[in-house]
Amino acid sequence: MLRGRFEAQRLGPLLEILQLSQAYQIPTFEEWLPPSPGLALVQKIDSDSESWISPSNTIGFIKAQRIGNESDLKLDAFLMKAKRAGWEIAGMPKEISGQIVAALKELESNIHEHSNSTGTGLIAFSAVNGIFEFVVCDQGIGLLNSLRECEAHNKITDHAMALRAALTDGTSRYGPDSQHGNGFRPIFKGLANLRGELRFRTGDHAMLLNGEHIDRATAQLVQKPNISGFLANVLCHCGRS
Repeated sequence: MLRGRFEAQRLGPLLEILQLSQAYQIPTFEEWLPPSPGLALVQKIDSDSESWISPSNTIGFIKAQRIGNESDLKLDAFLMKAKRAGWEIAGMPKEISGQIVAALKELESNIHEHSNSTGTGLIAFSAVNGIFEFVVCDQGIGLLNSLRECEAHNKITDHAMALRAALTDGTSRYGPDSQHGNGFRPIFKGLANLRGELRFRTGDHAMLLNGEHIDRATAQLVQKPNISGFLANVLCHCGRS
């Protein structure tokens, strides 16, 4: 039914579907996704490209594993373009755009620290008039296995519990006194004055939050098909009509 008629309008679902496709749970993109910026991004991800940004600067990605001594400089250059897209294209205030991009950088570092599979990780953004969206994802060990490497979290027994725990400040595989586990704080800070939609995905569960004032206490947990690793999808409504 979907062949030739489906076109992804959101970056998050597109990359979540990509993870399912790479796990051979659904057909490959080329079989049903028509030409679009999203298809171009997926094709670049599947190639050997470390990063790619569309000529219009409205969509792009960078992989967590980058070759050479200038890896951090490549990331900084990518994030600068994402920040400009946030305020020039989406209409986000410059200060908030900076906060959101800081969250992107923090979540990218989490791939290196927690996924055990840096080579599968990437961050991506999309900007249109009034909306800025980003995704950070990997196909590593996932939140549950990562947290259970610490004895302090041995009571966390399923993916739903892992999602709730991971969004609590100070929770990480390194333990409660390690100064780690604050990677999601910049997201909630940046969204304080925006209407946002957040989706976190690991294992067989997704956690959903949305509204003008994001409150982690109101998060909804939904059971989903199993995926490897972790995916964070944040959509910011910037108030531009």
